[in-house]
Amino acid sequence: MNDSDLLPLPARRLTLRRFTEADVEPFLAYRNDSAVARYQSWEGCDRAEAKEFIRSHHSREAGVPGEWFQIAIALKDTNALIGDCAVKVQGPDPRQATIGVTLARQNHGQGFAIEALSCLLDGLFERLKLHRVVADTDVENIKSWTLLERLGLRREGHLRQSLWFKGRWADEYVYAILREEWLKAPARTCHQIPA
Repeated sequence: MNDSDLLPLPARRLTLRRFTEADVEPFLAYRNDSAVARYQSWEGCDRAEAKEFIRSHHSREAGVPGEWFQIAIALKDTNALIGDCAVKVQGPDPRQATIGVTLARQNHGQGFAIEALSCLLDGLFERLKLHRVVADTDVENIKSWTLLERLGLRREGHLRQSLWFKGRWADEYVYAILREEWLKAPARTCHQIPA
């Protein structure tokens, strides 16, 4: 995948774009918020780690099979970073990908996650012509799996104690959606916004 084929992705209130140096402070703030990190693989980061993360994702090639690619979520009006989306194209089959989303706590409950993931799914299915997209979430993360269901993803599995996660065995839900399902989904919020 060539990220110039994917980014930027405009939404009604947001832009999905590459990270910039100006994103270090807001990135540090939400990455070090324990409430945001609760269901994430990370606990936090220091300034050097944040700078390196942003530097590496600013220049990283998007869509390398088997590697996560983080996409900044910014407010369209101010370009201020409020979170990020993640995409990992599957190594064995680059027509499939896994996605995720993280938002700063002050931006929860405002519809930004559904708008960002809707735009990301539009880009993955319309621009990159992927066949299938998957997302997984901790069963206890009700807001996450409710978001996935609102987007029209189908729960395909409940993996019992499948992940040793932050000192406990966690159950996971696995969700997925096919390209033809997404293109008919009523939850699409970006499909009328020109690229």
